[in-house]
Amino acid sequence: MDMELPSRLLAVQHHQIDQGVEGIVDGTGEPQALAAALKLLREHVYVEEYVLFPPLAGAGLTMPVFVMKREHGEMWPLIRGLEAACAAGVAAADLREDALMLLQRLKVHNPKEEQIVYAAADRHESAHPDAPLLQAMAAARMPEDWVCALAPH
Repeated sequence: MDMELPSRLLAVQHHQIDQGVEGIVDGTGEPQALAAALKLLREHVYVEEYVLFPPLAGAGLTMPVFVMKREHGEMWPLIRGLEAACAAGVAAADLREDALMLLQRLKVHNPKEEQIVYAAADRHESAHPDAPLLQAMAAARMPEDWVCALAPH
């Protein structure tokens, strides 16, 4: 696969995130690795919602983008709760239940996103060389207090 495609970069991030969460679930990981995966996950969601989704929604993928945003919002409380627990020094074994819930959601979410949204992102990248998604994704910086669009309040 070509790393110059949005799908490749984002799928690699999915794998990295999954590994950090899976380590807690299977008992081989440490809270520090989970915390790093959660940070990457928040940044990943930011790039999707801020950079990737707007042009795809504008190109007719309104419903798939909405579903992905809704699923991000459903995961958000788990992400924030696990981050807080890691920061508070909670033992890995005590993180397992919430990590499993997050992993289960990621295992449903990621394949849909990769097959539908990322494939469309690659087509968009090819069709719009004047507005490269990869360049915009690399330049995006998540504000510290950013919250995904459909997170519960």
